[in-house]
Amino acid sequence: MKLIITESAEVAGELTTSLFKNMVAAQSPFVLFPGGRTPKVFFENLSKQKDISWGNITIMATDERVMPIHTLKSNTGLIKKELVDKIKSNPKPKLLNPFPEYDTNIENAMTDINHILKSKLPDIAILGMGSDGHTAGIFKVEHKTNFSYYFKNPEDAFSRVAISMKTFLKIPQLVFLVLGKEKREMLTKVISNLSSKNNVPMKYLLRNGMGVKTIICDTDAAPIGYNVGEIEVPF
Repeated sequence: MKLIITESAEVAGELTTSLFKNMVAAQSPFVLFPGGRTPKVFFENLSKQKDISWGNITIMATDERVMPIHTLKSNTGLIKKELVDKIKSNPKPKLLNPFPEYDTNIENAMTDINHILKSKLPDIAILGMGSDGHTAGIFKVEHKTNFSYYFKNPEDAFSRVAISMKTFLKIPQLVFLVLGKEKREMLTKVISNLSSKNNVPMKYLLRNGMGVKTIICDTDAAPIGYNVGEIEVPF
C-alpha cells in the first residue's frame, strides 16, 4: 500500500488528478467518485483538465443519501455540480444516477444499481474517509450483500444506499483522499500494524482489497510520525 503525504489539500487534489489521468489513459473506465466536502478540491482540479477523453468515462457515486439530486447533500448532485457541469469539453462523461430520490423508489433503484454492478465491476474508486473510519457510506464491515444495500442511521433524517464491501474488495484501483486535522487520529489507527482489528471499514478494505491501494493526504491528516513524501506501508 502506498501512502503519499502532501504539503496541502490543494497539492493533494492535484496529485489525485494526476494519478487519475494515468489510470484512465488507456481504457474506457467505470469510475466511482465520493461525495462530501473532501473531493471538492479534487473535482475543481480535475474539471480543468483538457487532455482527458471524458466521453469514454462512466461515473457513479460511491454511495448516496435518499434525497432529490438538487439538494445540497446529494452526492450525485455534488459530482454533477462540481465536476461534470464544469467540464468544458464535449462529449462529457456519462454520469449514472440509479439512486433513489425518495423512499418509495428504493426497491426499484436497488434493482437498477445491482444490475449495473453485476454487469460491470468498477475499474477505479476514489474514496474518502470519515473521522470514524467509515468510507463510501460503509459504516460497519458487512459481507452479506454482493452489490448494494440500504439502511438508515438513527441520527439521520434520511435513508442511505451503499455499495457493498464485497464489491469494493474486487475493484482494481482504490485511491483514498483524506484531508483535514479531524482525520489524523483515525488515519493513524487505520495504517497502524499494532492493531489486528478489522472492524473499521477503511482498515478492512485496505487489508483485504484485491486491487492496488493508494492513500493521498495532506499534512493535517498525515498519520502521526509520518512526514511529507511517498512511503510504502506494509499492510
